Amino acid sequence: MTLHRFGQLTAAALLISACAGRAAAQDVSKEGQRPALETQRQTQQARAAEEAAKIKPAETAEVTYEQVLAQPDNLELNYRYANAQVRRGELKGAASTLERMLMIDANQANVRLFYAVVLYRLDDIVDAESQLDILAKLALPEPLASEVAQYKALVSKRLRKTHLSGRAGVGFAYDTNRNAAPGSGARLFGDTPLGLTGTALRRDDTSALFQIGTDLRHRFANDQEAFASASYYHADQTLVKTLNLQAYSLQGGGALHHGRDRLIPTVQFNHILLAQTTFLRERGVNLRYEHAFGKRGDVYVDVADSYQSFSNTAVVPTADDRTGIEASVTIGGDYVLTPKMKAGEGLLHGVKHAHKHINAYQRDGLLLNHIWLLGRGTFLLSNFVMNFDKYHDPDTAISLQTRYDKTFRASATYGLPLALLQPKLKDFLWTFTYEYYHALSTVQNYGYSNNKIATMLTYKWDFGF
Repeated sequence: MTLHRFGQLTAAALLISACAGRAAAQDVSKEGQRPALETQRQTQQARAAEEAAKIKPAETAEVTYEQVLAQPDNLELNYRYANAQVRRGELKGAASTLERMLMIDANQANVRLFYAVVLYRLDDIVDAESQLDILAKLALPEPLASEVAQYKALVSKRLRKTHLSGRAGVGFAYDTNRNAAPGSGARLFGDTPLGLTGTALRRDDTSALFQIGTDLRHRFANDQEAFASASYYHADQTLVKTLNLQAYSLQGGGALHHGRDRLIPTVQFNHILLAQTTFLRERGVNLRYEHAFGKRGDVYVDVADSYQSFSNTAVVPTADDRTGIEASVTIGGDYVLTPKMKAGEGLLHGVKHAHKHINAYQRDGLLLNHIWLLGRGTFLLSNFVMNFDKYHDPDTAISLQTRYDKTFRASATYGLPLALLQPKLKDFLWTFTYEYYHALSTVQNYGYSNNKIATMLTYKWDFGF
């Protein structure tokens, strides 16, 4: 019985790719920020996965409206029809069906629980709580009593105005080409190819991962929200120590709701260290507008602007050449395909300014994602990102050829709540990730590929007041 709660799900495994030398600085500046910038979204996704783990799949037998009309007092038939409505995403229709059933027989505890869950999914929290209060006063058999208690806890959490949550995780990653050695086996210097030797050769490596973060959210009486978050991420390489990475992130903003529209302004600060030395400080603003179409889809426009201040280090002595503004606009949407699947896509256009034009570029990108709830709280999250970067000026020290890059990144993450193995481990999530990255470039120094596998165990907590 009951309903699948759909939300964005993700793993807490945060994957970083970087190159050595000039390529290292470019990739760290782009990819080193990923764990810091996505902490807020991943926390919400992990929380959605936890709630989904508490919801059982609906029955699969289909019933038509004509069958219900023929036998309007047949409770079993109506119940199966309500399940079919939920699977089609017709939650308001399912609520009407279940309400009609309770008018026929108010003593159907399983129907009332189903009705409460549908109301919860429709964000009618007050009425959902009312139905659960009625059930809580009854002497219910197991496991029905446990389900009522679980949903009462969820409703109670939603009714609290302020929420404080956090997560901490440890993990392990393996890269087949951690130093981003060119696939050609050579690097250009003044348009002359020089064969790779020593540590410049393709190197695989392992790394220990650690992340910790906390989020604070407050919902006001008019249903508007304010939020703040802080996070820290650390990746310690086994061999390529020059790519040891630390990322600190602070973020704050709000969510303004009006009907089907939502506006989310955000400010953020990121501090990234490469090989234990400050490499990048970034200050930025972000404005996201969302418009929902019913309960199944939405469209969005996301505008981001940040100032990136790079610092020269022993590893990247020319990092300051990359200092400048980075701005982008992304237009996209998300759609619920089934109660178990959600897909999204986006088109991005951005520009990167830099002190030296050899590091400035224009970017066009395509973003695709897919979420699949596999049942019992497990999930599969897939992502694909394709970027086309056109650099302003050639780096004549390397080549007279103007640089054009095409990069592809595909990843899949499987999430396993440990409550499936041991109920006492309900606050732990275990994730497994595979990522493939491939870069094509008109300058062979920047063309390479890498395979990454990673796993992370994350503990998460959440309470409201």
